[in-house]
Amino acid sequence: MTLFQRIMGAIIAFGILIFIAVGYLNFNSLNSYINDQLGINARHTANSLGLSLKSVVDTEDLSMAQTMINSMFDSGYYQMIRLDDVDGKVLIESREKLVVDDVPEWFFKVAKLNAPIENSEIMTGWTKFGTLYVQSSTGRAYYELYTGMIGILGTLVSIFLVMILCVYLVVKLILSEPLDKMQKQAEAILEHKFITQDKIPSATDLKQMALAMNAMVKKVEDIFEQEKKTLNKNQELLYKDSDSGLYNRRYFQTKFEEYVASEEYSSGAIVLVSFTDLISLKKTLGFERLQSLITKISQTLQDSVNQSKVTSFVARLNDNDFVLLHTGVLSENLRGEIEKINENLREIFSSFDITDQCGLNIAVVDYDHQSDLKTTLTRADVTLVSARSAGNFEYKIFTEGSQAIVLGKEQYRDLITKSMQNDMFKFAAQRVVSDDSDLEHRELYLRLVDDGGKWQMASYFMPMVNELSLSASLDIYVLERVLNMLLNGSLINDTLAINLSKDVINEDENFTRLTAILKKISTASKHKIYIEIPDRDDISVANTAKLIDTLKKHGFGFGFDHFEFNQNSIEKLKEISPNYVKIRAANITDFFKDKDVDESRKSLDVIMNSKGIKIIGIGVENEEQKRRLIELGITSMQGIYIDDTKNIG
Repeated sequence: MTLFQRIMGAIIAFGILIFIAVGYLNFNSLNSYINDQLGINARHTANSLGLSLKSVVDTEDLSMAQTMINSMFDSGYYQMIRLDDVDGKVLIESREKLVVDDVPEWFFKVAKLNAPIENSEIMTGWTKFGTLYVQSSTGRAYYELYTGMIGILGTLVSIFLVMILCVYLVVKLILSEPLDKMQKQAEAILEHKFITQDKIPSATDLKQMALAMNAMVKKVEDIFEQEKKTLNKNQELLYKDSDSGLYNRRYFQTKFEEYVASEEYSSGAIVLVSFTDLISLKKTLGFERLQSLITKISQTLQDSVNQSKVTSFVARLNDNDFVLLHTGVLSENLRGEIEKINENLREIFSSFDITDQCGLNIAVVDYDHQSDLKTTLTRADVTLVSARSAGNFEYKIFTEGSQAIVLGKEQYRDLITKSMQNDMFKFAAQRVVSDDSDLEHRELYLRLVDDGGKWQMASYFMPMVNELSLSASLDIYVLERVLNMLLNGSLINDTLAINLSKDVINEDENFTRLTAILKKISTASKHKIYIEIPDRDDISVANTAKLIDTLKKHGFGFGFDHFEFNQNSIEKLKEISPNYVKIRAANITDFFKDKDVDESRKSLDVIMNSKGIKIIGIGVENEEQKRRLIELGITSMQGIYIDDTKNIG
């Protein structure tokens, strides 16, 4: 119960007590008053009627006295009028039974009226003729008491309701908004979010509480920001080229190995952009103009990556060579992008008037899950030699030994569509365990059974899926298949993690379908299910937060897959609090492999602990990586050394 509800409850309870007390006092007062009036009325009637009878009573003829008594009795205010002689003999009597309409039976038990019998002696001269007895009617008294109490109660109820309404509005005006904001702020703190109250309440105690909570949140936020800067600084020193601002060779090597070992990103293409002795231009351009040239080249390549529909990045390998890595795409589909890069760089060369002083050629090479970095770069170098022999601003695509499926787009679309319709997509799973081998969850991987019955990895079909923009449809299919397998009991009975792509999150229509299927899965599953999305810059924080709200509503967990140590990724954590982030073990060990890692490790711990986020090391391939992760305090792991990926149907 909220404080506002407690306050209103106390006020209502106190109001009810006052209502009962006032009602009780009014009832007793009215009851006593009517009882007194019954006696007074009977006494006055006895005296006045007695005086009137004195002049007309006759022992031989009582008709006139009878008429006067009946006339008085017929007014309806009396229950009994009786005239006795001096010996107590009844001479005249008018009496009626108590009959009261419109008064409930229970009221007679609550309100007990006693009408006293009053008397008056009738004298004839100096001689006593008899005694007149009068008793007022309690029937009318009961009716008047009942209607009077109903009126009083109605007035009290009206006053009470008006009072409650006024109190509600006043309390709500004074407390409700500040309390609501404090509640939201407290809930945000529990969810490791940093929000402050801009409008401080005027009440002293609430004001102090709001200021204290703001100060606490600001302090945590400042710590987060400071540690984020430390981590970003170390990341830039380790993975950034100081001249171009792009990633360096070390980052390229680390990410290439990560992608090749992954599921979704284990195939793609690299574009090697090579200049001929770029640094020698310093003699003709000077340092500042050369730096400006490198900046423009870097920006052109970065713009190309930003416009790509697939996961991509650009790095500078050395003074003369830049490389673009595109996941889930075939080299043949990059011709348009390469030609645009060539055109833009040619314009830059013209603006600096160095077209005849520096050469530019591009080589494109495919990679897959069986590729290694040395072989891939060797092929790129060989292809680059071929491009240079063709002339300046020429490019070549390496095709020898390519194992890519060569189909038209419509054939690709037909293959993917029929595979979904015929349930040719299957699941494999790999365990995520703690350092004591306790199961945390199993991550589901998608497989495609080809015509030969072989279960193909995601690298076999994801380039087609991305090229045809079918990833959202495939995600919905995966979730529907999970639901059906849960309902028929054919899915492994464990906590699961399911990966989703960016398209199903970024588009409203797909998100509506996603929400509907998640609701059904939450009802069908006996275990917690985690939804993972890739750590991608092209997935907005707003859409991610919207997804997390939906997941929490239906009891799902949330995690970032292939999380990075870069500034954008860390910045997301300020607004979003996933249950966990998955970081490749090789990336972690590379980032913290230097002896002096305490500062970076402390920064990472502060950021993750302040947000309640668990780190899961993935791609663990050997005992050395496992040992190193444990030394760094990372106890949740996944990889072929931990558990083989198993087909589960």
